[in-house]
Amino acid sequence: FEQSFMKALLHGVIAEDMVFPFPETPAGERENVGLMLDTIRRFFTANVDSAKIDRDHEIPPSVIAGMKEMGLFGLQIGAEHGGIGLSTHSYLRVLQEIASRDTSIAVTLGAHQSIGLKALLLFGTPELKQRYLPALATGEKVAAFALTEPGAGSDAAAIKTHAELSPDGSHYLINGSKIWITNGGFADVFTVFARTSPDEEGRKPKITAFLVERGPGVTSGPNEPKLGIRGSSTTELFFDDVKVPRENVIGEVGKGFKVAMEVLNNGRLGLAVGCVGLGAALVKMAIERVQERRAF
Repeated sequence: FEQSFMKALLHGVIAEDMVFPFPETPAGERENVGLMLDTIRRFFTANVDSAKIDRDHEIPPSVIAGMKEMGLFGLQIGAEHGGIGLSTHSYLRVLQEIASRDTSIAVTLGAHQSIGLKALLLFGTPELKQRYLPALATGEKVAAFALTEPGAGSDAAAIKTHAELSPDGSHYLINGSKIWITNGGFADVFTVFARTSPDEEGRKPKITAFLVERGPGVTSGPNEPKLGIRGSSTTELFFDDVKVPRENVIGEVGKGFKVAMEVLNNGRLGLAVGCVGLGAALVKMAIERVQERRAF
């Protein structure tokens, strides 16, 4: 069976051999990441006005363009597809730094890489990767992850969006809607989860993951007003007879739940490290305030 540190912990066993010695990043990669972090800090200091992003509910196009030039949209995509090819540890370190400076930008980049294109990286065929990853690595195309529906969060069995195979078997027609999709307003490529089995009461549906391009039949609603991370785009998505080639199935037909859970397990790392970066920034601000404050 698959070993798990947390599972062992719940049984009262601390499986130290699974976490120690803690893996170290190779020296060469550490140096490259250090240089990248310096570049990010200089760029954000000179170009990013987080208060304005929050007020305008938008990340300026010039900032997006600058991030693309730095390769920030292809951090975990391999060099063979035009990306930087960082390890998970190094990718998370970069995301932590970005989140400490602007959460809207961090969420936009994280939704693109931690979940938006992650299924393609983990389960995509070589042909599918070659077709899409180069443009995703440069930011020419931006990705989003489309699972949640009004009646279905992580409960994939409640998904209503459905995909029907054409009579000749060449493509699927997808119909349905999704909500709370980060990058939904401008993403070009979506990892979409849909039912590929009849809606039969009492039987769990078969869910399949598809790579869907924005095009005829794909529309997005207006950006949702939010209490925070206002610069990121969060919208509804609608699919109306969207034609998707059979080759754009990610993983196996009917095995989409596994794809979704693997992607979300990976994505939670990015979310957690973003919270660490933001928390560290808040502690620093609090310390600076404490040191300068004079009472009475």
